Amino acid sequence: MISWGLRMALAGTLPIIWGLATGRLNDMVWVTLTAEAITWVEMKGSFAWRVRTLVIGAFLAITFSMLGSVTGNIVWLSVVCMFITGFIATLLKNIGDRANGLGLCVYMMFIICNAFPSSGMAEMQHRLLLISLGAAWPVLVGIFISLIMPAEEPFRRQIALIWRAISELTQAGSSTGSGRHSDVYVMEKNVRTAIDNSYQFYGKMAHQVQQKDNTRYQLSLLRKVAGLVSVNILSMGEEIGNITFAGLDESMRIKAGTLMNIMKEAINRISVFVITLRPEEKLLAISHINRMKKFNELIRQYPLPPGYKEAQAINRMVHLTDRTIKLLESAIQRTELMGKDVRVYRSYSFIKTAFVLRPKYLFRNLQVLFNFKTLTNRYAIRSAIAVSLALFIYKWFQVDHGYWMPLSLMIIIQPYFGATLKKAIDRIIGTLLGGLSGGLLLYFPVGLHIKEIILFLTFLLMVYYTRKHYAVSVFLITLNLVLLFNIESAYSNMIIVSRAISTIGGALLAIVSGFVLLPTWDKKWLPSHLASAIMCNYDYFTATFNATARLVNWTKMKRQSEGKNSDLFDSFNRYMDEPDHDLIELYYSLITTNVRISRNLNNLHLEQEEKREENTTPVTSRQQDRINECNDAYKEVLKLLPALESENPLKARQTYQFISAPHSLNDAQMTSLEKLIIELKTMKGDLQQLFKG
Repeated sequence: MISWGLRMALAGTLPIIWGLATGRLNDMVWVTLTAEAITWVEMKGSFAWRVRTLVIGAFLAITFSMLGSVTGNIVWLSVVCMFITGFIATLLKNIGDRANGLGLCVYMMFIICNAFPSSGMAEMQHRLLLISLGAAWPVLVGIFISLIMPAEEPFRRQIALIWRAISELTQAGSSTGSGRHSDVYVMEKNVRTAIDNSYQFYGKMAHQVQQKDNTRYQLSLLRKVAGLVSVNILSMGEEIGNITFAGLDESMRIKAGTLMNIMKEAINRISVFVITLRPEEKLLAISHINRMKKFNELIRQYPLPPGYKEAQAINRMVHLTDRTIKLLESAIQRTELMGKDVRVYRSYSFIKTAFVLRPKYLFRNLQVLFNFKTLTNRYAIRSAIAVSLALFIYKWFQVDHGYWMPLSLMIIIQPYFGATLKKAIDRIIGTLLGGLSGGLLLYFPVGLHIKEIILFLTFLLMVYYTRKHYAVSVFLITLNLVLLFNIESAYSNMIIVSRAISTIGGALLAIVSGFVLLPTWDKKWLPSHLASAIMCNYDYFTATFNATARLVNWTKMKRQSEGKNSDLFDSFNRYMDEPDHDLIELYYSLITTNVRISRNLNNLHLEQEEKREENTTPVTSRQQDRINECNDAYKEVLKLLPALESENPLKARQTYQFISAPHSLNDAQMTSLEKLIIELKTMKGDLQQLFKG
């Protein structure tokens, strides 16, 4: 975020300095505005991804700037074009995080250029030149920065974020407080999100990467190792929950607590080593791993009290720690086997660089962009109607600085009501304080170039706080725009008032549109998300036991199951923010039950993964009976799903009357199977109670 902020600060401030030095500050404001809009496009992924995103951002900025400049003097044409712009800017979010900045670039340039239209062809040509310069400047800066970075640094950064999320999961999993379970679910979701983000840019799994591409192959294996470590951490957390430490002496409690802290630090050091590749970070990671071995051995040798009922959980925790240590050592080995990460300009030939903008990537992005899913369509249409109405009010009533109304609305409006309301409150607070601060800076005399220095700092900090604290980011963005458009202007008593009124008006329109214009309520969609997650776990279950051979690519099923659980958890959080919500306790119980089912299925595969030789021992009759009992319990749950998804029915599902396991199960796998049966019976009872409610 800091490097992004510096890129924003340089792209936005240097043109202003040039304008002050040459006496062409008004022209440089347009250059800076365009550069700022394009720099909001976050540079993620490989060099090819970055170049394509920057070039597309520059093209969109120029296109919609000219569209806004041409239509600004005709109200009805402005409204029509605003509808198209708002619709496209919202659809850009289909492409993922990397396109959020593109959407911001599109509507920001259209709205501001529409507010200050060109008066003639000469002015239009002059503005086109300035905006083209403003578009080219951040593209050149971005390409230069990308050329000097190590070629695989973006992939390593994504993997490092996964390891950091696992470190936070370790801390939450080792807690024994009352809020432990909710913290673990949140941290588990954060790990899943980090893994999904890495797949957005590097979608191939380890078995799909060619081994001749050694660097990418080792990194893909490193990501897989991270996913396995997270499963072990969750299993250890469950075992900790089964242990009553009050029955043990203080030395044992200290050893167990210290072990988890060391594990957290070891994982954290690995995350740093992956991104920095510094030998000292590797040494620290190995040192923590060696300490883990010593403390785990001390726990293994600890004489448990006679008849201590939690002995099995402690032994299981020791075993899981041994397994985690091996995975952490494998992570360091994979990072070393990756080899030296050379810089982009040394790894990309001229021919390879020339094919960065191949048409197939453009067509692929267009296909994703116009993937008209139901929820995205409703959100895009709602945004387009609301922002068109805001622009009409501003144009028709000639509101002073009224362009802040559609600009604020497009930033605030979200697919769901709760998120829109929260963002509206933050936006109003940040805008009012930012406008007041900017006005005071313009009112009071300040020293030499103080305004320019503050402008540089706002460019830097507004990016840094974008994901940390939205209200602070809005405060800095507002202060930035006030200074940018008035760096040589005198203070006006009405300027803060007019901007504040326009911002409040845009926020209110965003909130009202969430109620009136094709609203999306999770009270309707939450049951469908729950049914989809349950069905995904059933597919995972049948793939585990209804196979003629071992399920090799089980991590793909794991990822799909956890992804559905993550979507379900997001829907539940939005549901709690809605004005009309009930049955929260039942939904929470069903969600957490489904999450535990996913964990137990993961544990079944982890045990099989650890076996060095293929298991050819046939399943025993007792084990087969328990598997069939689990299958029958699942079918009882599936019978209830049609009522759960009555408004948003899923496709027809297939169930199996009989499941034949491909191999025998060990004691740990049988324990997971017994837990599955208990969880499924609990889920059936909760579903029946949900329908009664």
